Amino acid sequence: MLHLMGYRERLSSYFFGDLHRWILWAPVCLGLGIAAYFSLPFEPSVSWAWGGLAVCAFSLWKGPFRLITLAIGLISLGFTVAFFRTHTLHTSMLHYPLPPLMVEGTVSQVEMRPTKKGTFFQRIHLTDLKMDLPLPLPQKVRLTLKGKRAPLYPGSRIRMRAKLSPISDPSLPRGFDFRRQAYFQGIGATGFVLSPPEVLGERPSFALTLEKRREAITSFFLTHMRPPRGAIAAALITGDKAAIPEPIREDFINSGLAHILAISGLHLTIIAGVVFMVIRRSLALCPPLCLRCNSKKIAALGTIGMTFLYLVLSGFGVPAQRAFIMITLVMGAILLDRSALSMRTVALAAFLILLSTPEALLGPSFQLSFAAVIGLIAGYETWRTPLSAWLGRVRKWILYCSGLAFTSFLATLATFPFTIYLFHRFSLHAIESNLVAVPLTSFIIMPSAFLTCLLSPLGLGEGPLWVFERSIGYLMKIAETVSSWQGANISVAQPPSLFLPLVVGGSLWLCIWQQPWRRWGLIPLCGGMLLLFWSSPPDILIDGQGKVVGLYQDHTLSLSSLRKGKFTAESWAKQIAARDMRPLACQDGVCHGRVRGVPVIISESAEIQPCVKDALLIRLEPSLQACPSALLVIDWFDLWRRGAHTIHLTEAGPRIEKVRKRKDHRPWEKEPRSRRKELPGLADPQKTCHPRLSSS
Repeated sequence: MLHLMGYRERLSSYFFGDLHRWILWAPVCLGLGIAAYFSLPFEPSVSWAWGGLAVCAFSLWKGPFRLITLAIGLISLGFTVAFFRTHTLHTSMLHYPLPPLMVEGTVSQVEMRPTKKGTFFQRIHLTDLKMDLPLPLPQKVRLTLKGKRAPLYPGSRIRMRAKLSPISDPSLPRGFDFRRQAYFQGIGATGFVLSPPEVLGERPSFALTLEKRREAITSFFLTHMRPPRGAIAAALITGDKAAIPEPIREDFINSGLAHILAISGLHLTIIAGVVFMVIRRSLALCPPLCLRCNSKKIAALGTIGMTFLYLVLSGFGVPAQRAFIMITLVMGAILLDRSALSMRTVALAAFLILLSTPEALLGPSFQLSFAAVIGLIAGYETWRTPLSAWLGRVRKWILYCSGLAFTSFLATLATFPFTIYLFHRFSLHAIESNLVAVPLTSFIIMPSAFLTCLLSPLGLGEGPLWVFERSIGYLMKIAETVSSWQGANISVAQPPSLFLPLVVGGSLWLCIWQQPWRRWGLIPLCGGMLLLFWSSPPDILIDGQGKVVGLYQDHTLSLSSLRKGKFTAESWAKQIAARDMRPLACQDGVCHGRVRGVPVIISESAEIQPCVKDALLIRLEPSLQACPSALLVIDWFDLWRRGAHTIHLTEAGPRIEKVRKRKDHRPWEKEPRSRRKELPGLADPQKTCHPRLSSS
């Protein structure tokens, strides 16, 4: 009994000792509600959202369980915010490919993409579409212009012949959902331009003027700097990473320097520091003004203004939003003669971003950015005193290098689970590369970039531009060197579904609390990491468009075709950590394979569809005849209705997972619609719908 009373007293001391930290759980609860909405296999009715608002309002009443009711209210608020955000967008998505049509629209965004020859082509976003079709048109489409064509600019009203296609479903169940991302970006279809665009006029606006300015800055760096340095410079200034070649992008990822290519908190913090120092030192050169005004507060106001301009110029990325909110709070504290609480600024930034754009929770930018910042702040809160005592005995340069190494270690450790879950790989040399690349970026690259943008309109930017280009060359050399080291690219198969909730929950418990009960977070954290050793990749993978089928065995992915569905096959190889890809034995449109002793027959022809007893039959065309003796039959109709399939061969029989599990669909999911019925006047490029004879 005494032991139980001591346990209660200990819990009570932990509870009241961390009372000032409870507010930090507000964005976590909001995020839980958002995650609950997006994880549903069906679309809830509007009554769920109004019920969530009612629960949130009820939680504001005082009661005996105040914290619990507030947590439930915030979870309900997150669910409601995600629901209304989804249904207020009304993004119209294309569900089947269209034949070449005349398309008219306004260019809202232009991206420069590299070719294998080192030249560039444009990829544009079109809004205000007009097409001769009796169906709801997408609000925005993304089109690719290849070949020698006149460049287009934002605000141009154009007309051309184009072919539109629906945005692809995930390549695997639980894979990255491109359609959901496009839905919240307002993009309803993708396609190619087939004829030279005819410019009909200009439609100027502030947003288009800003976008045109961003494109002009991007073009300036692409034309005035050697490739691919100009592409990296554009990524650092405007956030446009489209022109970076894939090998360079891979070098930065494998070396742990991918965060430098994104407009992140690092860039915004460097700009804020440079602006604050320049304004304050400039005011100090004028003693009468410096004595009459508070130079520190003037510098804080100037820093807020300049970082906001950089935020607008960079395209309002989630990491940049987070950094801007935190910088604004810190500078606001200077204006009010207060000190800013770091972890609370992170919590406020997360709450505001999730409240305005709840879909950001699912993006890599939000997850990696906030994971790194929370890990850094929690790490320095815990180890700042012992580190200061130990490092106080060494010289300043050792202090700086040790602090930088510790910062890189914390950021790498905090983002490690997300890197595995999102990209299915990690690097063992991120600390070494960041130890050199971060000072180079902080002291040379970003200040020279700032001076280039400031002085180039005045005709004085050649010197800073030369320094900017040379320093980017050194940064590329660091990434290339580190990525060639052994252990720079370790592939990991897609972990189980419980991996991320356990790791994130345990990490937040460990980072938010300060009392000894924070150590309890190690239990789910370690449990989640152990799940990495229990990941079981599927044995058979089937593309949702019926282009390619893969058999996975002994770390080798055997494919029905190395030509068709190449992007999907490469995505599969990354997600299941395949070490090799090879073709299956195919003849006359029929491929044969064997997985775990089960024969697998893949037929790509409607005329030749073998029926083998106890075999797994995959027919990429509609079935012409049933095969009752087969172990399992999957044909084109299954893929059309449910998207990509994966099959796990177990002792109890085949276990099938599908991208679309239910008949009712989320707003962004592709629906199995027949274009022949909706648009009878147009030729249907889809496969002919034969009578359903096979059974799955």
